[in-house]
Amino acid sequence: MTRRVALRASALGVAVVGVVVGLTVYFSTQTIPPCLVSGVPKWRAPTDTSLHRFEVVVPDRAVCFFDQDDDNHLVGYLKLPVKGVSAIAPRAGGRLALRYDDGRGAVVDLSTGRVTLGGQPPPSASDTIRVDDPARGIQYVTRPGEFGFRVLALSTPALLHKVTFEGFTWNPRFGPDPPDHGLSLAPDRPELWVLDAPNHALHVFDVSVAPRPLADIRLERTLTAPGSLTESANGRYLYVGDAGDVIDSQTHNSIANLPPLQNASAVLEVDWVDGRPVFPGFPR
Repeated sequence: MTRRVALRASALGVAVVGVVVGLTVYFSTQTIPPCLVSGVPKWRAPTDTSLHRFEVVVPDRAVCFFDQDDDNHLVGYLKLPVKGVSAIAPRAGGRLALRYDDGRGAVVDLSTGRVTLGGQPPPSASDTIRVDDPARGIQYVTRPGEFGFRVLALSTPALLHKVTFEGFTWNPRFGPDPPDHGLSLAPDRPELWVLDAPNHALHVFDVSVAPRPLADIRLERTLTAPGSLTESANGRYLYVGDAGDVIDSQTHNSIANLPPLQNASAVLEVDWVDGRPVFPGFPR
């Protein structure tokens, strides 16, 4: 009887140790940037002359590189000596400027991986999002305290339409504000994507004339922050900051969820063209 009790006590002790070890590992990994715990190599810039497309995501203390041409697989990381990155912006020569810690600046050379602290940080992200469609003389706007989006004439700017989402509501006392902190206009067709953070959804509109609903897409993860939308330069993917979803813009389906993107709105595409980094849409 005594031996049986001893064995049970021993087994219980092993179980407790296992739980403690498991919790230690769990809580330890929570302080490690997501792209540093996945076994991927340190970032090495391409040196060949082929075209390479990467989505760069900047969570706390890391820069993560996802290969657009390889199903958005995580292919490299750089450690950062800073945290609290709230905005990023391209700079000449394939450098990335960071804003962190409530207004401090840093610059990352994406070719060499070198990080330089100091310098002018990029401006804070605005709570009001504006997307222009110069070909049609239209501007789309979302702003704090207002559910849905507005369509304005660029020349006036007169209000042409005020659009909400049928079947969806927002209580200003709950959920993120601004509620729709994400707009993206497809580069190859008259299609507008709007992020609906309170309902954890994306809304797609045909904007060839007046906005007409096309699809509602549920995100895989609950949004506790306003979020962001970043479209790849070729219009193939849409990246949902703070949710982590990667959306196939042709099928309107969520095809992946990137852990580093779950807690980051700092997202930007960098392409390697003839062995040199360029930011699509920005001067070389």
